[in-house]
Amino acid sequence: MAKADFLKEKAEAFFEDAKYDISRKKWFLAAFHLEQVCQFYLKYYLFLKIADFPKTHSLRDLLADLGKAYNKKGEVKKFGEKYAQAIADLEEAYITSCYLPVEFSRYQIKSMEEFTKNLIKFLQKV
Repeated sequence: MAKADFLKEKAEAFFEDAKYDISRKKWFLAAFHLEQVCQFYLKYYLFLKIADFPKTHSLRDLLADLGKAYNKKGEVKKFGEKYAQAIADLEEAYITSCYLPVEFSRYQIKSMEEFTKNLIKFLQKV
């Protein structure tokens, strides 16, 4: 097992949790788990390139770091701009779904899930 594999395994496990949460209409849990999927996949791909990962939960920061590490700042910036609202919702979910009485709509979750799937595809091509 490569050193970074634990990050990918966590991402995959959180994605399974998110799918289960969506099937049960537990939107706040789905939001949190989708954020974790994105965070761990970004950290996995950063680790593959730089043998480390930033100790942050900010998806925007992780995307910026990914652009720098892979020398694809423009491509990553364009991808991030396309999904700016979903990224903002996911970053909000990291804190609010655990500590505040916040609910997310089915529409927001679908947007977050779409971003998550597209992020994984994007990372596989980077």
